[in-house]
Amino acid sequence: MFVAATVVVSTFGTLNGSLLTSPRIFYAMSEDRLFFKGVGAVHRRFGTPYVAIGVSATLGIAFVLLRTFEQLADTFVTAIVPFYALGVAAVFVMRRRAGYDPPFRVPWYPVVPALFVLATIYLLTNALVDPATRWATAAVLGTVMIGIPVYYLTVGRRRATPDGNSEPV
Repeated sequence: MFVAATVVVSTFGTLNGSLLTSPRIFYAMSEDRLFFKGVGAVHRRFGTPYVAIGVSATLGIAFVLLRTFEQLADTFVTAIVPFYALGVAAVFVMRRRAGYDPPFRVPWYPVVPALFVLATIYLLTNALVDPATRWATAAVLGTVMIGIPVYYLTVGRRRATPDGNSEPV
């Protein structure tokens, strides 16, 4: 009973964070011209990105109707974990940059971030090797990887110009 209650509390905490952040990501992408312009519409009275909230809610409802809880949890973890590893791996790049002086440093650098990245690679490799999760993991990772060519075909690499705008590279 305790574990079930803990799972419920954790799930609602994650849901709360997703409900607050996902629409704002869609809104910011729209404002930066990385997503459909209409998604960036702001409600006149409430000042909220109501179209982005609708898009996020529609996607959430579709996922809930089409998948089981276990499938949703596996899909979410498989899709998000590589981005955590990339974020941690960015510590190595940032440390090499000239003038980088963060207010907080990673304890036991470079061991801790390297272990995290290696553990993530191990977990994803294990999920691909295990026959029970192979195809589901490959499908999720393949879907995430499709975003790379889509990004370069639609937006391309951009660099900042002196006036603060961006232009294709």
